[in-house]
Amino acid sequence: MSYWIIHREQVSLNLQIEEVESIEEADKKRNYLRQIYHDSVILDQNDINQLYLQTKQSTSKNQKEFYKKNNK
Repeated sequence: MSYWIIHREQVSLNLQIEEVESIEEADKKRNYLRQIYHDSVILDQNDINQLYLQTKQSTSKNQKEFYKKNNK
C-alpha cells in the first residue's frame, strides 16, 4: 500500500507531496520533516479517497450555487 506525506515548510508554506511504500518509511520521513520545521501528515489510500469525495461534493455544490446565482 502507498502512503503520502503531505507537508509544508512553516516559513515558505510551499505544499509538497511525497509517496512512499510503507508506513515505517512514512513515519521516518514525517519525523525527519518535523525536525526541520515542516508541518506534515501521512495519508493512506482510504484518506485520499475520502478527501477526493469531500472535494468533489464541495465542488459540485459550488458549481450549482454559481449557476443559480448567474442565471437569475
